[in-house]
Amino acid sequence: MVLLGIILLLLGAGLGIAAFLGVRDETGTVQLQALGFSRDSHPLELVAVGAIAMLLVALGWALVAAAARRRARIRRDEREAERLAGLERTAEADRLEQERRFDDASLRDEDLRSRESRLDEWAEELDAREREVARLEDAYKQRVDPSVADVVTGRAEGSVSEGTAHWAHTTPRRQADDNTST
Repeated sequence: MVLLGIILLLLGAGLGIAAFLGVRDETGTVQLQALGFSRDSHPLELVAVGAIAMLLVALGWALVAAAARRRARIRRDEREAERLAGLERTAEADRLEQERRFDDASLRDEDLRSRESRLDEWAEELDAREREVARLEDAYKQRVDPSVADVVTGRAEGSVSEGTAHWAHTTPRRQADDNTST
């Protein structure tokens, strides 16, 4: 494109010089009639008017081309801005989704901690109840002699009928608890 532009510039300059040299020695006038007007002009003046007309055409063409480039650049910038806005919307939606997931995970963690603390409280209550039951069993054993049922279930040893029944030091339940804790 640049090479074609240089060739056209040189061609136009050469034609302009040729026209100038061709009419330089002319002394007569030329009568022009256009659009209802009439004028007597020198040939050199006609060459100058032609050059000015060509300059105006070239300037007009340059302005049209510049406007077309500017419109193309504006359209390209608008498309790029739309693309960037779409990417920003997508990124914002992804960020909000990630925040929502973190919030959900946080709520689940809080819920799990709450449930864990409730389970710990229940376990402490159960341990306290088991200690109370063990204390009450010990108090009961001190007041009452073992029965046949106590011997059969393993809470007592010996024979009730022979009078040798005595309370076992550990009950089967306590033995199971002792076995699981060790």
